[in-house]
Amino acid sequence: MKILKKSFFIMLTFVLVGCSKGNNSNDDYASVQEKFVNMESYSCNAEVTFYSNKGENTYTISQQAKNDGRYYIETTAPDNVKGNIILFDGNILWQYNPSLDSKISIGDKDKMARKEICLFSFLENHLKSKDIALETANIDDSIYSVLEAKIAGGNKYFDSEKLWINNETKSPEKLVIYDKDGKERVLVKYNSFVYNPKIEDSKFNIENIANTPEN
Repeated sequence: MKILKKSFFIMLTFVLVGCSKGNNSNDDYASVQEKFVNMESYSCNAEVTFYSNKGENTYTISQQAKNDGRYYIETTAPDNVKGNIILFDGNILWQYNPSLDSKISIGDKDKMARKEICLFSFLENHLKSKDIALETANIDDSIYSVLEAKIAGGNKYFDSEKLWINNETKSPEKLVIYDKDGKERVLVKYNSFVYNPKIEDSKFNIENIANTPEN
């Protein structure tokens, strides 16, 4: 990740050199990029909508993650999935469903649709993308830096993504994942976003969620 970060800042420098000096938008863009790229952990609440040919499904989640790959996602709405938890402890993916008598199922990797809503997945994709584009957007009198990324793997439903970060608050507010035809497949709206909170290692310990894991 450090090598990727170094390469990113070299490319970003070339992009900004070509722009006029003293441009506040460029300064804001560089500041947003630097804060986001140097993120080590985060916590947030979010509303996530998944789109398919059968319709759409929206969930409210609480999410915590670290840049070493560990993450914790708890669904808080709707009621039929409230309390469901997806947890990656760095080695094993765990899924907890409180309605199934506290049983735990184990998997070796998460589904792409769920993995890609983790901002560290976006960050990795962004840093690996060949083209660094300088793009800003004005929405409801607020200025946003828009970061883009190409999603590796050749999945036609998860081809690229964009992240909108508010230039004033420096916080991510919206992530959109597109298919190869440019159609929205996932929309994430963030709120209560916190950069680099202290997250105890115990948060990623499945034994603190349920005492009866099932293989």
